[in-house]
Amino acid sequence: MNPTPLPEGSFAPTIVDLLRQRAAYRPHDRAFTFLVDGETEELNITYAELDQKARTIGAWLMDQGMSGKRVLLLYPSGLDFIAAFMGCLYGGAIAVPAYPPRKNRSVERIEAIAADANASVALTTRDVLDRFESLKASAPSLEHLVWQVNDELDQSWSNRWNRPDIKGGTLAFLQYTSGSTGTPKGVMLSHENLLHNSLRIMQAFEITRSQSGVFWLPSFHDMGLIGGILVPLYGGKFNVLMSPVAFLQKPLRWLQAIAKYRATISGGPNFAYELCVRKTTPEQRASLDLSSWSLAFNGAEPVRAETMKAFSEAFAVSGFRNEAFYPCYGLAESTLMVTGGMKFEPPVIRRFDPLSVETGTVTLNENSSPDARQFVGSGRELDGQDVLIVDPKTFDPLPPDRVGEIWVSGPSVAQGYWNRTEETKSTFQAMLKLPATTTGHVGRWKPNPGPYMRTGDLGFFDNGELFVTGRLKDLIIIRGRNHYPQDLEHCAEEASDLVRAGCVAAFAVEIDGRERVVIVAELERGKRDKADVLAAFDAIRKRLATEHEVATEAIVLVRPNSIPKTSSGKIQRHACRRQFSDASLAVIEQYISWLDSTKETSSPETPRLARQRPLGETSRGHRPNRELPSEVTQTVFEHVRRIAKERAGNLTLDTNIVELGLDSLERMEIVSSLEEAFGARFPEQVLPTIETCREVTEAILDHMPLEGNKKSHSARVVAEITPDSYNIAQFPEVRALQQNFAMVRNAGLQNPYFSVHEGKTTDKTTIDGRKFISWASYNYLGMSGDPVVTAAAKDALDHYGTSVSASRLVSGEKTIHQELERSFADFIGTEDAVTMVGGHATNETVIGHVVGPGDLVLHDAFAHNSLLQGAILSGARRRPFPHNDFEAAESMLAELRSQYRRVLVVIEGIYSMDGDFADLPKFIGLAKRHKSLLMVDEAHSLGVMGPTGRGIGEHFGVNPKDVDIWMATLSKAFGSCGGLIAGSSTLVEWLKYTVPGFVYSIGLPPPAAGAALGALRLLKDEPQRVTKLQENAKRFIELAEKAGLNTGSSGGSGVVPVILGNSINSLKLSRALFERGINVQPILYPAVEEKAARLRFFITANHSSDQIEETVTAVREELVKIDPTYAAHLREQSPPVSVA
Repeated sequence: MNPTPLPEGSFAPTIVDLLRQRAAYRPHDRAFTFLVDGETEELNITYAELDQKARTIGAWLMDQGMSGKRVLLLYPSGLDFIAAFMGCLYGGAIAVPAYPPRKNRSVERIEAIAADANASVALTTRDVLDRFESLKASAPSLEHLVWQVNDELDQSWSNRWNRPDIKGGTLAFLQYTSGSTGTPKGVMLSHENLLHNSLRIMQAFEITRSQSGVFWLPSFHDMGLIGGILVPLYGGKFNVLMSPVAFLQKPLRWLQAIAKYRATISGGPNFAYELCVRKTTPEQRASLDLSSWSLAFNGAEPVRAETMKAFSEAFAVSGFRNEAFYPCYGLAESTLMVTGGMKFEPPVIRRFDPLSVETGTVTLNENSSPDARQFVGSGRELDGQDVLIVDPKTFDPLPPDRVGEIWVSGPSVAQGYWNRTEETKSTFQAMLKLPATTTGHVGRWKPNPGPYMRTGDLGFFDNGELFVTGRLKDLIIIRGRNHYPQDLEHCAEEASDLVRAGCVAAFAVEIDGRERVVIVAELERGKRDKADVLAAFDAIRKRLATEHEVATEAIVLVRPNSIPKTSSGKIQRHACRRQFSDASLAVIEQYISWLDSTKETSSPETPRLARQRPLGETSRGHRPNRELPSEVTQTVFEHVRRIAKERAGNLTLDTNIVELGLDSLERMEIVSSLEEAFGARFPEQVLPTIETCREVTEAILDHMPLEGNKKSHSARVVAEITPDSYNIAQFPEVRALQQNFAMVRNAGLQNPYFSVHEGKTTDKTTIDGRKFISWASYNYLGMSGDPVVTAAAKDALDHYGTSVSASRLVSGEKTIHQELERSFADFIGTEDAVTMVGGHATNETVIGHVVGPGDLVLHDAFAHNSLLQGAILSGARRRPFPHNDFEAAESMLAELRSQYRRVLVVIEGIYSMDGDFADLPKFIGLAKRHKSLLMVDEAHSLGVMGPTGRGIGEHFGVNPKDVDIWMATLSKAFGSCGGLIAGSSTLVEWLKYTVPGFVYSIGLPPPAAGAALGALRLLKDEPQRVTKLQENAKRFIELAEKAGLNTGSSGGSGVVPVILGNSINSLKLSRALFERGINVQPILYPAVEEKAARLRFFITANHSSDQIEETVTAVREELVKIDPTYAAHLREQSPPVSVA
């Protein structure tokens, strides 16, 4: 059965029903945006598209008999993972997310997870599957899996989908915690668990549909999956995602995304905020606008008051408020979140006597004593959750001032551990020991006896606020990742035969506000040779970095039998930590990264042995004898040494960077610094494959635009060439267009585009013999159709013919071209000008000629497509700044200018979607200060702005020669067709002889040149046309605002939007106005964001006051009928406009 989706707003019992609701009632709303490069390159997916992908995967899984069975998901962060996860649920299968393999280090964990879950199918991407092919030899247990790539499934599977027999209690997925490698534990989470916790988070965060979030947390992690994907789906709110790699490389990207998308909700572990403070400059912070960020959650590892204070102070200039911080507590065993604070209230920070906390009875110490310890509250229990503090030995509930284990019960608590009956019983089925009468943390009588889930964390309540003090066991949390000490200890043992078996202690200590891993290991008797000891340091550091991605910041080698143990021989880690802290260990040699006194010891000079491989074999298939430019290899060495410091030792091309003992964050710093140095980015799929300095160098040569570098790309063998690669009708882009047509048809509307107009279009037009008021033409000054302009075109036609028949470089000049270009240069105020056949092509060819690889194009985020295409095709790096944000552009140039040969700053005279414009004098000053070129696109402003129509330069009264490149089109205010570049005579001469779009393209047809020249002469004779246009635009905006219509930021230009925020309603309004004799075009998603969908009115000098009043009145009246919500807003405004 495939039932009709539940009514919107009704309770959805499963995640499947929830997404089906969203797809049915909000099909074209954007669900998620993934920032491919962490900055500007977007991939988007709507609810309808996600539903279609999930049905495709779900139907295929059902056909494979996977309902109720486990499916391994191996994906990097991105939209493919979301589709696969939903596809598993649509197929009734149990999703098992895991991190995709990185060479052979992650394979062991994946094998353990696959074996524990008994998975038989693996869903993944083509890149990951190709990578796995090279790892098969080291992972034979994974070969039995059926591997499937999302995008290689035939989309027709979606038509075969039927809803699986699932309900709230059905298992949805297994969350394998970041636990012990050998014995991973899968937390069993049902649909009910996910929905309940999502609802409680929604309530705690006070989320509404108008809000949005930005998440960089990994999708396979509970915070990334539930917080970043399921909670937004539950709330029906748009969410922006980026890869954790993008964040770690450059933390500023996270903050820039929050500012760009005006996100209200975002967050991460405590280390993320520390990283932002350390890795951003005051100039960068000043360029950000974080004022929209109203909830900054902080969890997954201990929350530090010092971090929040430092972040709040550092980013106060960005508009961040301290009360936005939202400390919270949770764990995978309770889906995600257990406790949280109150939105808009500052974090609860209290000082307690440290000894009292250690002894278990808490005493406040608010007298600023230097011994007092600060604790950050993690909020109160969420509705529907029961949280108690319990004596972990006696199971007695404890009063508020006592430290004990945190126990939780409620619908968010998981079902247990997969296939682990005893551990499930001990962890998830704990019962309180209750006397006849007792009180819980808030004075309840006889609390619920159970069952409860034991968190293993210690804490206490103070006035209802939970304070987490530590861990019952010895789990080590580094940068939000859990590491079991026994795994690290075993790894250290295996690293060197000098280390005694069973005599290693791993723990963490807090130094400078950060957790650092310490390894204490006993040496075998008699092995004290200095070189061997230094080799042991090196081996332990390498092994832990390679297998666990942990930077071991202290290694202490001690005498045999000196590590404290219990009578049964178990390592006493707490006692060992205490001895390390008070320097009472029996040290033979030690390496401690944060002590200057150990620098000599911490720089072992042992040779770095290259990993042994068969002759000719390499890790990425690089050519063994490939010649590598010395300047590139030296740059790689310099960047590695800068981050690794003393750990770098003697670098060679075959030095494995991972084995230097760098953690993942440090390695990302190297990647980021190299990308900045070379002005390009490594493709994300390449990052897991490069480890040695040689591999990094080769990746730079293969993927970065170096001078003279001939890239060698190995062709990828495609297993199957699908129809969407060769059948145009199957192209995803074509299908998306057809879906948009279907949306219009399903709404009972006609396609508003490509209507046939009969005759001239001025303030009026004729369609199918019927007269309309026209608001859909760029004929700003009424030049097209004017008898004088028409006569000028005819004269040119009679004198010069219909075409110049070749490039002007080949066929020679025509007198009319010279007259036209001299006239426009004089009109704008430049030395010279050159015309080309189209405005879009003019921008593409000129930008692509002026800049290239190694250069930067800095442009407004709302720049026209022609400007973006020109920048992309040029090969230069492209960086947008927030719309009309001069300060952000200044900050970006201050940071980036020195890294590029040329920088071209591009703005527009009038932005065609919103009708606003830039502060030109400020951008002129910016370009001069940073020795950059400034280009102004005047397509919509020349003939429109300024007292006589000379454009934005005249409007601001600037010297036209202060702008390097003026661009304009002849098709708007000048009633013709073509593009124009004006500037210095040197620029124009260079372009006329070299720019491809002029040299290799036909010259402007004489009738078009004649029409433009005639229009320009008429404008000089009748400047009152500009005045009339400006008055009409002002009148339209005044009446629209009086009627309560949203005209955005239009600055009184010829472009005035009426923003509805809904594509379907925009279509309906456009059609309703058409029926009333008014022709105006809708602008729909994806041309603009859904919340910015609109009608766009082009005001001309020919429009009358009656036409303006009639139109505004009609818009209001029809909008009231179409959108009751908007109508309610309108009723709060002034009375309707009366038509004179």
